[in-house]
Amino acid sequence: MRNLATFCIKTIHRPQCCASLVRSICHYCKDERPVIHVLDDGMPELRFRTHFPEEAAMADKIIETEYDIGLSAGRNRLLDMATTPFVFFADDDHQVTKRTHLRGLVDELIKNEQIDLLATLSSNVGRPRLLKVEGRTLRIPRGFYHASGPLRWCHFVSNCFVAYRDILSAVRWDETLKMEEHWDFFWRAKLAGVKVAVNVARSFRHRHIDPPGYHRRRPEFRRASLKKHGLKRVIWH
Repeated sequence: MRNLATFCIKTIHRPQCCASLVRSICHYCKDERPVIHVLDDGMPELRFRTHFPEEAAMADKIIETEYDIGLSAGRNRLLDMATTPFVFFADDDHQVTKRTHLRGLVDELIKNEQIDLLATLSSNVGRPRLLKVEGRTLRIPRGFYHASGPLRWCHFVSNCFVAYRDILSAVRWDETLKMEEHWDFFWRAKLAGVKVAVNVARSFRHRHIDPPGYHRRRPEFRRASLKKHGLKRVIWH
């Protein structure tokens, strides 16, 4: 699968999580694994390569940048460095399991022309959601607009997915948003006509671990993302 897909991992200050994700990719995919790229923008003493050199050697490329370039900038750099037609993205606190089946996800994307971005569940969450604006409120309700077998077509999924690299390159992440970038990305993807789906029979294992400063800085970028779109609030339901 190395000629088909690149697994892109943006990490900061969670070296143990990144190591677990890399190990899980290699364990479950073995010789059929995708190319693995890791971008680390943490402080030098908390770098993935420093704490887990064995797992770092399993990756095909480690990109170490200046400190805290942000989720969006990191994902864009990973996207730009990939050369395969498909790219996987997952937060570094995920793990591949036997229920993920990376090659099967790529095959499903290839055979289904009505999907540009295919997600899995994130443990037992990440069910399909829709996106709609009412006045100055963005609503993100649970739901989907089409189903076929385990596939649910929707507008919003968890950050564990595979997609066509050229389509992601056309949307990209907004680098002014170091956090609260997720709904912004999928709202712009919807406006661009990107066809999003989730396979509810597939999943990554997810155990959320907050990096330092996560809760303290989220309100700052939430306000910025709302202002950008002329919104007052986002409501999940």
